[in-house]
Amino acid sequence: MNYLAHLHLAAHTRSSLTGNLLGDFVKGPLPSTLGPAFDEGIWLHRRIDAFTDAHPEHRAAVACFEAPWRRFGGILVDMLYDHWLSLHWPQFGEDPLPRFLQQSYGQLLADHQRLPDGLPVALTRMAEQNWIASYRHREGLGRALNGIGHRLRRPILLGDALATLDDASWHNGEQGFLRFYPQLMRFSEQQLAHYRETGGHAGLRP
Repeated sequence: MNYLAHLHLAAHTRSSLTGNLLGDFVKGPLPSTLGPAFDEGIWLHRRIDAFTDAHPEHRAAVACFEAPWRRFGGILVDMLYDHWLSLHWPQFGEDPLPRFLQQSYGQLLADHQRLPDGLPVALTRMAEQNWIASYRHREGLGRALNGIGHRLRRPILLGDALATLDDASWHNGEQGFLRFYPQLMRFSEQQLAHYRETGGHAGLRP
């Protein structure tokens, strides 16, 4: 999953927003040296990504992309899921999306001072420049994907992949997301409840 989904699931489970985003940047075994709250978020991030990547709806969405785009299917679908989450936000979020993003960015930037090395540069820029708001629109989604593609070892205009989806594939992917996301919310609740019940010793190697 991508930034918006991880932020929403962190808020939904009352876990560290920053920790949940650090899961893309902190590698290796837990516990880390960052502290229990951040470790909990990193752990949940890893569980969420493993569940998502193995889910039939996610795999079906990836399969909609043909070569050469399918090799980037995981990235593409994760970004599409943020797009669809933005569009259907009232169904899942408690606060309006702009307010949620403003509060989330504020927490991320506040935690910057608490981390030994600060926030990763990408997270700081995301918070300062409000990247996530652009995901709601296809044009913004395409620009965000091109930004990701530019940072790959072999740069590619990753946003061009969106034009290869026909209307049926787009609709099916969106409906698949709407079936999948409530399952992911329940999974996140259950996993974190178990983690907390065991004092943070539940599967520290996801």
